[in-house]
Amino acid sequence: MTTDAFWDIDAGAKANAGGVWERRTDTFADLLERLPPAEIVEFERNFREQRARAYTWDLWGAGYILGGGCSDDGFMDFRAWLISMGKEVFETAHRDPDSLAEIKFGPESCQEEDVFFEEYAYIPMEVYEKVTGEEMPMPEVWEADEPVGTAWDEEGDGLAERFPRLWAQNS
Repeated sequence: MTTDAFWDIDAGAKANAGGVWERRTDTFADLLERLPPAEIVEFERNFREQRARAYTWDLWGAGYILGGGCSDDGFMDFRAWLISMGKEVFETAHRDPDSLAEIKFGPESCQEEDVFFEEYAYIPMEVYEKVTGEEMPMPEVWEADEPVGTAWDEEGDGLAERFPRLWAQNS
């Protein structure tokens, strides 16, 4: 599976949900169920590669602001959410995490919950098991031991200076 095919499936899940957040997991699972098992494994590999790319201090800082805090487990869930938002949002945020200030959350939204999408990371494994009756062989993808880039500190004005739009919107 190419990276473009990965992003096409990701976009299809979002589009097929019709803007209803709660339907995203179902539409995502439906799309994956149509793939041969080997392609589901390839989707997982692509997902893990994108999640590893997003393992940066800057994106963690953005997740920290948007989520009102962000543990290391929370940052895994934030990166799953970021991938689920689609290629354009992901790539733009990768270049400029402060661009996430442009994301519009719905009127019924609880932003702190919406930016952590843990379920998204598990759907390929669940679908693979449903389709094959076996556990998915996990593709190995290298991820750095520490986030890439310059670390930030929760104390002081570092996050406000680094992400002025996100900080202004969420403080």
